[in-house]
Amino acid sequence: MALMSGQRSLVWALALLNTVAYGVLYYAQPLLAVQFEQAHGWTRSQTSLAFTLALLVTAFTAPRLGRTLDERGGRSLLALGAALGAISFALLALSSTLWLFTSAWLLAGVAMGLTFYEATFTVLGQHIQGANRTGATLTITLIAGRASTIFVPLITALLQGTGLLPTLLIISSLLLLCSVVVWRVVPLGNGQSHARQRVPFTQDAFFRLVTTAFTLTRVVMLGLGLQLVPMLLHDGYLPAHAAWIAGLMGAAALPGRMLFVPALGRLGVLRLTTLLVLMLLMATGLMILPHDTWLVLLATPLFGIANGALTLARAELLVAHYHPQVFGSVNGQISWWVNLAQAMTPFGMGWLFARSASYQPSLWMLVGLTLTAVITMAHLQRLDQVTPQITPASTP
Repeated sequence: MALMSGQRSLVWALALLNTVAYGVLYYAQPLLAVQFEQAHGWTRSQTSLAFTLALLVTAFTAPRLGRTLDERGGRSLLALGAALGAISFALLALSSTLWLFTSAWLLAGVAMGLTFYEATFTVLGQHIQGANRTGATLTITLIAGRASTIFVPLITALLQGTGLLPTLLIISSLLLLCSVVVWRVVPLGNGQSHARQRVPFTQDAFFRLVTTAFTLTRVVMLGLGLQLVPMLLHDGYLPAHAAWIAGLMGAAALPGRMLFVPALGRLGVLRLTTLLVLMLLMATGLMILPHDTWLVLLATPLFGIANGALTLARAELLVAHYHPQVFGSVNGQISWWVNLAQAMTPFGMGWLFARSASYQPSLWMLVGLTLTAVITMAHLQRLDQVTPQITPASTP
């Protein structure tokens, strides 16, 4: 069934929000950090700490934001998230002290929780169901998945052409525009046509296994992504070649997402997710071997395909098991663990390299984590729980 006009507008508004939010709140951070370090004499540790704290804010606020999205819907909250992002960049434009810089990023952490996939997928599920929701989720991730491709060169050009202050104000204005679009397009409420008796979400075995699997895979994806270019340079690759290989990994996420929907119809969500985690294990295992060019060119697309498709797999697994009435709560509680692990991963990878002066210990650790995720998915399949946690109430 085709989407109605209002639903199409919702999908495009959420895609715009995700693309801009990931582009400026996440991918632009390293570019902006360098400019602040040069302007104020701050160290990389100081600017990195501010961003790490922002990710921790995102993690700790995720459960509460998820419950609020379930209760109230997303119109005001998503618009608020974009507005908070705009305010945070306005504060960054005023930042001449480290405490104000850090405070701005703490505010940005709240904005991330209200503008990234976890929030938009919750709102999407409230207003679009079934195959239409799957297709809409794919559309959003295909567009937002290009955020780094769009915004890294754009922010770089703005910084070189206009300087730091105008760039921050342009970013702030762009987020404010997103806030207005979301406010005008996202429907009021949470999509419930009549009052329902709210049943609080209770963690079950399915939730614990899904949380474990996706927390582990997120650590692996981030850990290998952070180390890929430095590792290739360490092995003698030219900078241009290492950058090209890293770009290949990112580009492979696109076909991974495009192939996800037809594969979902053939395999089902549990088997498909297990297959993707196995692909991740294979790619990570290949990186342990001597980095011959053909092995690297085999591993990086496998990794990219799995990385891109797992974003969709997480949403599909939760929708298959939980009613939309508690989707925000479930997603928020999973995000607590995933975002916390994401915030800690760079420090863990750096610590292992500092202790050993080699990338092998961290690669073996990533292989072990991926293998644990595969075992977790096998347990998840044995549970055979794909019915909703909360069924629609028949009475108010």
